[in-house]
Amino acid sequence: MLLLVCGLALWFPTRVTGQSYRGWLNSSAHMVELRPVGVDSVARADVVTDADGRLFFDGYPVTCEGDQCTGLLPLPKERIFAVTQDASVTYWGLGVQGLSATALVRLRTGFGGDAAWPRYDDELDVMLGYAQLVRGSLRLRVGRQEVRSGLGFAGFDGVSGSFDPGRLRAEIYGGRSLARGLREPSNEAARALSDFFIDHGVYLVGGAATVREFGVSVTGRYHREILADRSGLESERASLDFSTTVPRMRIRGSIDYDFAFRRPGKGELTISAPFDGGTWLMELSGRRYVPYFQLSTIWGFFEPVSYSEALARLAWSGNRTLAAWVAGGARTYGETETGIFLQALEDTGWRADGGLRWEPRDRWSVDATYQMEWGPGAFLQSGDVSARHQASDRLRLGLTLATFQQIEEYRLGQGRAFGFGGTVDYRIGERMDALAGFSITRHRDGGSIYTSPWNQTRAWTSLRWTVGGDPGRANRRGRR
Repeated sequence: MLLLVCGLALWFPTRVTGQSYRGWLNSSAHMVELRPVGVDSVARADVVTDADGRLFFDGYPVTCEGDQCTGLLPLPKERIFAVTQDASVTYWGLGVQGLSATALVRLRTGFGGDAAWPRYDDELDVMLGYAQLVRGSLRLRVGRQEVRSGLGFAGFDGVSGSFDPGRLRAEIYGGRSLARGLREPSNEAARALSDFFIDHGVYLVGGAATVREFGVSVTGRYHREILADRSGLESERASLDFSTTVPRMRIRGSIDYDFAFRRPGKGELTISAPFDGGTWLMELSGRRYVPYFQLSTIWGFFEPVSYSEALARLAWSGNRTLAAWVAGGARTYGETETGIFLQALEDTGWRADGGLRWEPRDRWSVDATYQMEWGPGAFLQSGDVSARHQASDRLRLGLTLATFQQIEEYRLGQGRAFGFGGTVDYRIGERMDALAGFSITRHRDGGSIYTSPWNQTRAWTSLRWTVGGDPGRANRRGRR
């Protein structure tokens, strides 16, 4: 129903005023079946005692008083559903040469179990919404927009302008800052934490300049955020990015600087060199990472540990049917400022990974990857194999098998998760595509794999509809 309403809304003004537009509508639904963890009780008769006298129920530690025992145990399964509707459109031909308007809106709702689906208490987000005027090398924007750079994704409500005659590009922007990862003003996004957060809006101002000459591109950027009453600073940083191509080699790098702490932040340098007619590609990288937090949060007070890393990657694509790559690196962590007990903590970690792509025949492809990382206090490894089949011009099928020891930031300890899933991608027509998929994950850690809280079953569907016309195609048809 929402697709039909949006389609009529886009169709009607075009017919009335002769304006042109192009955009897309995307409806998606997700289902997650999981087993939450909570305090629960079990009968003493169902509890076992190990050789050290510890009490366990189905592999989980419990404490007992009399005939009743309690502990953090898996609760009954829950199913959570989430539905998202995204709509994006760009209008042009508004009576002024070079004038257009762009909007990206997201509607969302969630229902099902008691577990919270992230961000689904916020039913409406205006991701983007701005008017743009382009005249030759000059571009002006007014409204809700985003700047993406090495300093992050900065969203704001305000004005931006750029001038790009060719070798030199200059950009400036400013307005009311939006909270990172959210499309709300900084003070409104933290409304629930108002007792612990400075209740002021934040203003953003920034600019960048790019010079392109003799095969070298250099970009300098400055970014500053201040509280609306000018009583404090939220952030002040600058960055420098460059890339160049020399005979048989490409070099690119970046570095940023935090004025508040008066220190360099993250930095990276990568050298890529193809050889043997492009059959092989060697990449060497050096990276320095310093965690960054805005001044309004307490996390920066804890001085998160920085690290330096060296990486090497070798890729081979000797023929059309097979390609492979391997990579490895070492990471050294900074000073933790902790006391030494018995012996010093390890401060070096290692990583290795590899993969291959095989296309045994037309319309078939197989991808496999494996990665391993071992460092102070942890050893992680994971691998997956996926197969894709283009069954027809409209239908594509996929199947994935995976195993891993980590779910995002949650480690599975000595256990391991196993999973498989599948996808179906079908083109309904020239303007509509449908996607559906599922995944099943099961965790084994010596106990029952059916009661583990890491077990998950997921399913999703998506329907994407492209609306409007492409003026470039129309012009090409006209020339024919």
